[in-house]
Amino acid sequence: MIRFYMTFLFLSFLSFSLCSQEEALSRFQAANQSYEEAQYDSSIAAYQALLAEGYSAADLHYNLANAYFKTNQIASAILHYEKALKIDPTHEDAAFNLKLANEKTIDRIESIPELFIYRWWKTIVNLFSYDQWATFIPFLLIIGLLGFALYLFLDVMALRKLGFYTALLCLFLSLLSWFLAHRQSHYLNKTQFAIVMDPTVNINSSPSAGSSKLFVLHEGTKLKVEEEKEKWIKVSLPNGNEGWIKKSLVGVI
Repeated sequence: MIRFYMTFLFLSFLSFSLCSQEEALSRFQAANQSYEEAQYDSSIAAYQALLAEGYSAADLHYNLANAYFKTNQIASAILHYEKALKIDPTHEDAAFNLKLANEKTIDRIESIPELFIYRWWKTIVNLFSYDQWATFIPFLLIIGLLGFALYLFLDVMALRKLGFYTALLCLFLSLLSWFLAHRQSHYLNKTQFAIVMDPTVNINSSPSAGSSKLFVLHEGTKLKVEEEKEKWIKVSLPNGNEGWIKKSLVGVI
């Protein structure tokens, strides 16, 4: 199911605009209509045109992924579901559809077990998006200042204590929100993943076509990008295996 809600919010946070917001909104809605009418190739072209002009939002990638999924282009669908979740980790529809798309891939790679505390921390960091964490900060600071004002100007001891502890709690929560927003920003800007786009690819031992082949992967498999060297990237898998692959064979999230 495509997402129509928050369309105006989607347009409000565009990176830059090569046409008016009104025209962009019209094109976005037209692409959605093409999808509803099962004209998936047309909707894909329209969504891609918006992306090519610099527009980017979770729902845009999500709708594009759905169109790719309908045309059985699984690797492209996975790539754009992942991009939607990178922008908005709380996008439940994208997370659900990503699971459906992953079930159609060939490779089944077991992850190295993570410590409970690490899994718990990742869950906390991804509980909200970067923008949402950042939005909490001024709200908490305002509540904290109001609490501090109660402490300074009221004579009733119970209310002064309430104001004092409220101010301390809001200060702590605002600092925590800032830190979590920072971690989200680090994830968005520093950590890179990629999706295998070709049906079958070789993972090499070094960034050279003549190097030995370590193993084979198939389209839709998610890789972590560790290093780039000219036309090659070094990637790792959840099971710890590493190797080199041509950059042209993957789509970077």
